[in-house]
Amino acid sequence: MLPPAEDGGVPAGAAAANDSDSALQTHAFTFTGSGKEYFRIWIVNLLLTVVTLGIYSAWAKVRRLQYFDRNTQLAGASFDFDGDPKAILRGRIVAVVLLAAYNYAFGFSLAVGMGIVGMLLLTLPFMMRGALRFRLRNTRYRGLRFNFSGTVKGAYLAYLPPLVLFLFPAALLALDPTGALLFPFFAAYLGWPLMHGAMKRYQHRHLEFGSLQSSFDVKKRRFFKPYLVAMGLWVAVVIGMVIAFAALAFVAGPNNKNVPPLFLFLPLLMGLVMAYLIYLIAGPYVQVRVGNLVWSNTCFPGIRISSFLKARGYMKLLTVNTVLTILTLGLYRPFAVVRSYEYRLAHMTVETDGSFEHVAAGVNGPSRAAASD
Repeated sequence: MLPPAEDGGVPAGAAAANDSDSALQTHAFTFTGSGKEYFRIWIVNLLLTVVTLGIYSAWAKVRRLQYFDRNTQLAGASFDFDGDPKAILRGRIVAVVLLAAYNYAFGFSLAVGMGIVGMLLLTLPFMMRGALRFRLRNTRYRGLRFNFSGTVKGAYLAYLPPLVLFLFPAALLALDPTGALLFPFFAAYLGWPLMHGAMKRYQHRHLEFGSLQSSFDVKKRRFFKPYLVAMGLWVAVVIGMVIAFAALAFVAGPNNKNVPPLFLFLPLLMGLVMAYLIYLIAGPYVQVRVGNLVWSNTCFPGIRISSFLKARGYMKLLTVNTVLTILTLGLYRPFAVVRSYEYRLAHMTVETDGSFEHVAAGVNGPSRAAASD
């Protein structure tokens, strides 16, 4: 029992505790694992997945998620994952059957192909929502579960447009093998940033931590800027490659018989270099900018997230990871995954109104997910 204050106020010790509980605190993520540890898990997962013809992949995913979650710490506490691999396996079997049917359906008939496309459009949004709920409901932090409260209707509104974008080209080619119908359809890809923004709004507006509901208020049009900048980078790479190829062609000349045979392969080599540069520049740039935009605008009552990834640093990291993975014939892959994960964690923080213990204590029991399971 605290002694009563002589002046009728709050005891000094209690006042200090209240001040520490109400002050803003910033918490950094830390990862306690290592590439060497994860390599052992990764190699066993890979071998067992191959031996079992892919069946073990569901158990491999659970082991991977558990390793990364349990080695991720925030404010002195670790995350955890306890999902059932059999549920993952059932979902993967359904997905494989549907995608296999999509790949071969138009070989039977146009009617069968269109029927499979319709089935995918009806089932995939529901499955994607279910996968997100499964991942979050089985993730815990400080004894509290996460959850996803997005509705089925919201899933169809968010996921149907991009699914149409990716599934309809095959249907249009089946209707017209000349591809004439594809050209006006490709104009729809200009709206991809809006579709991406709609998916992120659906996902990040319906996150739950215990009884806390997330908020996310970013206009979909803000997703255009990262893509426009990435497109500019892509155009710059293409122009540079065209200029370099033109210079090489001019040096060789049409009648130069002393051109080494290796020179004939330069166009192919330059094309590969261009694709590689686009992969390592435009792709990571969009990932970083969209990731910062999304996570820095996702918050819970008393909890705010900040993401400040650096595009240039992330590009360098991916370049090194790609080169080392190729040189080691894929054996560097688990180390690359750990390095990328550590880099992302190092550039994220969480700010709380007081200590995390104080915030967690104010959460009203388990989430609705735990209560409904």
